[in-house]
Amino acid sequence: MTKKFLWILLLVAGLGIRPASAQQFAARSNLLYWMTGTINLGGEYAVSQHSTVGVSFNLNPWTFGSDNKLQHWFVRPEYRYWFTEKYTRFFIGAHLIGGQFEVGGFKLPFIGNRLLSSLPDNYYKGSVIGAGINIGYDFYVSPHWNIELSAGAGVGRLKYHAKTIREGYATPDKARILPIPTELGVNFVYLFNSKK
Repeated sequence: MTKKFLWILLLVAGLGIRPASAQQFAARSNLLYWMTGTINLGGEYAVSQHSTVGVSFNLNPWTFGSDNKLQHWFVRPEYRYWFTEKYTRFFIGAHLIGGQFEVGGFKLPFIGNRLLSSLPDNYYKGSVIGAGINIGYDFYVSPHWNIELSAGAGVGRLKYHAKTIREGYATPDKARILPIPTELGVNFVYLFNSKK
């Protein structure tokens, strides 16, 4: 199922992409994801003066300390509409998301045990597929560089099971449809051969 979904995501990301000149391509990486140890890179093609399509890849294979896990990978194809011009100022977007995760063994900062009280004692392992919308703004820095702020939310279908850290007992698989955050970004954007 996961392989089929990954192929569908890549196909959707490729729809509408036509051969692009160099000034139509941008590469991006999210500083906030790097702060959590998540390796990430995205690419984006301009398909018109106001529209771009792109895809981002994210991977976190690490275990922090002896048992704190925030392991995941996901792929996120996206369409963006730019209100002034591609890679300039405000945009809105729609995206799909799919991947796998294994998280647990730690408390979330600031909200502690109030939101996910079982997170310190359990690992949650499973997969997610979903869709969402996002909004953002690109700040011009130089002819080749932008800094982008973005945020997004959507709905995801999570299929997962929980495993207790100490006893190793695993619960049966559960499937839930939940509202999920799909993006929070401070991106460094490189514009290839920009003519700005």
